[in-house]
Amino acid sequence: MYKLLNMADFYSNEELEKEMKYFSKKYGFDGFELIKFTDNDNTPLKEYIKGYHIRFFPSWMEFYLEDFISLYDELKDKKYFKSLCGGENSKDELVNYFKKELEIAKTLEVEYIVFHACNIKIIESLTYNFKYSDMEVLKNVVDILNEIFEGGNYNLKLLLENLWWSGLRLTNKEEIEYLLKNINYKNVGFILDTGHMINNNPEIKNSKEAVEYIKKNLKNIEEYKKYILGMHLNYSLSGDYVKKTIEKNRKQDLDIHECMKTIYEHINNIDYHAPFEDKEITEVINLLPIKYLVFELIGNTKEELENKIQRQLKIFE
Repeated sequence: MYKLLNMADFYSNEELEKEMKYFSKKYGFDGFELIKFTDNDNTPLKEYIKGYHIRFFPSWMEFYLEDFISLYDELKDKKYFKSLCGGENSKDELVNYFKKELEIAKTLEVEYIVFHACNIKIIESLTYNFKYSDMEVLKNVVDILNEIFEGGNYNLKLLLENLWWSGLRLTNKEEIEYLLKNINYKNVGFILDTGHMINNNPEIKNSKEAVEYIKKNLKNIEEYKKYILGMHLNYSLSGDYVKKTIEKNRKQDLDIHECMKTIYEHINNIDYHAPFEDKEITEVINLLPIKYLVFELIGNTKEELENKIQRQLKIFE
């Protein structure tokens, strides 16, 4: 099992390599899971990079379907399309972006890529009144994955990640069966994000209940546990915030432009990526054939990130 740390490409290769060497030496990381937001060529760092996280465009699905009526109905202004949907004018922009991501992953010679099997509209994220069912989203996940992998020659593992909105939640085996049966690319598995799974259930009150909830879901998916090859290890407990926020928002006529000003703060309040400090989570890790254990932590400073890494490591002592 590789112990990895998530990292973004906001810095030069020289700075990234320095950080990668530092974290590997000090904390024993075997490598890194990279997510890209820039056009920098990170090929010189490929010896450090084990996994590649495909960028997530949260409201991609209606754009992929070219349902511009629904997009404009919510977003009002095309200026939001690119960051939320992955393009502005045609689904080809989104498809080509993902194809480019696959080629980058291939060039970096990573062992796996991560894809968020989810769709969420902005207002939905504030009210939890979801327009699309989990299965409606998963059908489109299958379609776009089949389109972007078609004609390519890849050896990497495609790991689908659970979220807490419409799409893959990893709470039942039917969704897993559907994906494995209908995705044409055959090197497919899953990566369990522990924080995302906790976010599914706003009634969870503490880490003990969180661990039990995760175990219950793994029991539900039965033999398909063998396909969970990765874990994003982190912790969020935001049920009280979610319940208060959606109750308030459901009573309001929300303005999309005002919502966009605070949406990232809202998401961070739900999914804040703290360390999972309850040792019982190691029982979950041991239940699964995890090959890639990713410390997916967020720190506003290097000192804050190191503090979180140190706290996370303690559960393995």
